[in-house]
Amino acid sequence: MEKAGTITLILAEAALEMVPQEISSHPAVKNHASRLGARWSQLLLDKSYHYAAMKKLADSAKRGRPDIIHFALMEALSTPLFMENKLRVYVHTTNDKIIAIADNLRIPKSYFRFEGLMVKLFTEGSARSEDGAVLMELSDGTFASLLKSIAAEKVIGLSTTGVRAAPEQVARTLTGTENCAVVVGGFPRGHFGEKTTRHLGPTYSVSGIGLEAHVVIARVLYECEKLLEKGVNHESDE
Repeated sequence: MEKAGTITLILAEAALEMVPQEISSHPAVKNHASRLGARWSQLLLDKSYHYAAMKKLADSAKRGRPDIIHFALMEALSTPLFMENKLRVYVHTTNDKIIAIADNLRIPKSYFRFEGLMVKLFTEGSARSEDGAVLMELSDGTFASLLKSIAAEKVIGLSTTGVRAAPEQVARTLTGTENCAVVVGGFPRGHFGEKTTRHLGPTYSVSGIGLEAHVVIARVLYECEKLLEKGVNHESDE
């Protein structure tokens, strides 16, 4: 269970996974592995390299974009909220893996270092610092099981299909609940699947146009910080 007053950010249905075995023999995958001197099982699925092979995969439009997760985590983990232990961060992947992010983790700014860290996480189940501290931990789990484990009092979705609301309005809801989770899609296009939406409470759209995940995260968390600094802990001015 999360600490009282904690905001939990969940990147849901994240386009982050290793290359599936079903496309391991495709030339696009073989060529990429050969260039890197690696086995196919040591590669993150990446549309930039595996686009031709991914055509065979279900929901291919929502998969193979680890860079989205890199940008989103860099944004979230660089905020004062996270640095002050007022923000917890989880990643729920498209194939039902859960990544728990440790307090005070600093994500590598270099994508190639981030990629290496993710491969280590997926192949070993955890990523540790030089002194042995767990930085990230991987486990099997659905979106529903993650929500159960964090015991959030309210779960707010952010999606282009949601009710239009300014980031400040969303932040008021988040800071007005003792233990609230906010859910942002970790995929390049499309919408949350039914297995996710059935567990969401109010769902909002913070812009009239589709914004990338890291931009949405930046806008909402900044407004949360401003409200918490002012000591505003209610959902509206009414």
